[in-house]
Amino acid sequence: MYRTPQQYSPVMPYETPPRRRRRALPLFLVPPALVALLLFGGSYAVSPEPEVEMQAGFAFAEIDGRDVVLAPYARHGVRGMFQMMTQDLFQVRLAATDPATGEVLWDRQLSDRLVWEASVLAAGRRYAYLATDSGLVVVGLADGSVVAEGAGVQGLGDAYATARTAYAYDRENSRLMAMTATGGVLAIGLDEVVATPVDAQTAATWSGRLSVQRGPGAPTAATGVEAALDAGAERVALRQAPGAVPGSVLVRVTVDGREVPVGATTFQGARLVVDGVTAVAAATGHVLVEHQRSVNDAGVALSLVSLATGQVTATLAVDSRVDRALVGPDGITALTAGEVFAAARGDGRVVSLEVGLSDFFGSHR
Repeated sequence: MYRTPQQYSPVMPYETPPRRRRRALPLFLVPPALVALLLFGGSYAVSPEPEVEMQAGFAFAEIDGRDVVLAPYARHGVRGMFQMMTQDLFQVRLAATDPATGEVLWDRQLSDRLVWEASVLAAGRRYAYLATDSGLVVVGLADGSVVAEGAGVQGLGDAYATARTAYAYDRENSRLMAMTATGGVLAIGLDEVVATPVDAQTAATWSGRLSVQRGPGAPTAATGVEAALDAGAERVALRQAPGAVPGSVLVRVTVDGREVPVGATTFQGARLVVDGVTAVAAATGHVLVEHQRSVNDAGVALSLVSLATGQVTATLAVDSRVDRALVGPDGITALTAGEVFAAARGDGRVVSLEVGLSDFFGSHR
């Protein structure tokens, strides 16, 4: 018996999904893109980093429970065409750096002048105060932004003085002292931004300490051949090495005047790095020695020496003599030596602290 064949639905032909076309850069944009790449990318690749020189007027401050160093520095030059178009060729900046970790919390520009100095006078919980060649500058510790400066400081106004020697910190009374261009003396309480008159006796006292005459001020001695240890009763000193050996060795001078050798390392052209009259790093059981790298090399190096063992725990080559050294609340020492900003830590290390670094766009980090 004949049966009708079963009917099947026709099979749809297999279709390959269409390929997405990639959008190519229009040909007329290729030449400008190449030119931009060469001008901006190429110039950045072949340009050196700007010259960075630390200034000696740095100080410690507390930010979010961390002891940081507020360090002003000069930055000369730009890297690449983009920075040349958007950044000042000459800058003085202020960086907040944690010396324990090397982290830069913030970095802000203060000036675009070729020759311009800044010194951090004091820092409270909210503000830091700087004596600069443009007068008093108040910055916020949270981000480094300028809160008030020069004539913008309430109470000073147009009577402000541009000499750095016109400003000082009265540590005993926790206030900033300022001399006006007419010789008057005003005070600004720590963490305040308003200058107020002082009594006649205070004005007379500070009139002899402040000056509106422009000048660099008295340099601070950063080294010596003998210094007090942390307790103050004993001292550490450099003495001529025994046996006609060239160089100096470290000795510890006891209360009764005895000299006890601290290790046997001989240093050439050596000086002790000090903060005032005290050897830096003494609070952590060390002393820091500035010396020649060798008898035949007059280059400068810094060596950290353990007072307990006499061993050199770390050495850092620097480009010049120490300009200033300052011991922080936790015993870490911050110092400047020409272009070098460094820290001597309690774990026996001496490390460079990197400031002044910027990315392609000139943003500091």
